Amino acid sequence: MEITDKKIPDKIKRRLTLFKMFYPLDRNQERRWGRVFDSEFKDICAFFQEAADKHNYEQKSVGKQLILWKDKGSPGVEALFYFVWDPSDLNQVHGIFKRIQKHRPAVTYGIIHQKKDGDGVFDIFRFSRFSYMEHCNRVRSPKKQKKTE
Repeated sequence: MEITDKKIPDKIKRRLTLFKMFYPLDRNQERRWGRVFDSEFKDICAFFQEAADKHNYEQKSVGKQLILWKDKGSPGVEALFYFVWDPSDLNQVHGIFKRIQKHRPAVTYGIIHQKKDGDGVFDIFRFSRFSYMEHCNRVRSPKKQKKTE
């Protein structure tokens, strides 16, 4: 039997899907994620809840920065999404690593609001035991047209 003939366990397949969540993205997906991230946190949580339900994860949000996904009926965290709204605040940036250390997720995504590059610009970093801090993507919220009088 060759290695390709072996069945990949469902848990590993699900994790591989999590690892591909933000990369690669087509232009429409980039804009959609940009709009989502440029929303209020309650709206972000609602969008993530739909995705969690679709992939059969239990979601928990903590404060205005953290979303956790767990396998239903399992205590371990599969995915952690941490939002840094002010990258000049070192405590927020350090918060990613504190949450990784506390929850030990299979994959963590740090979504960093890049204010210096304009409103609605977010970098997405992936953290895992295979590679701490991979840049996955940069997404932008579509520009809102300002009306001039």
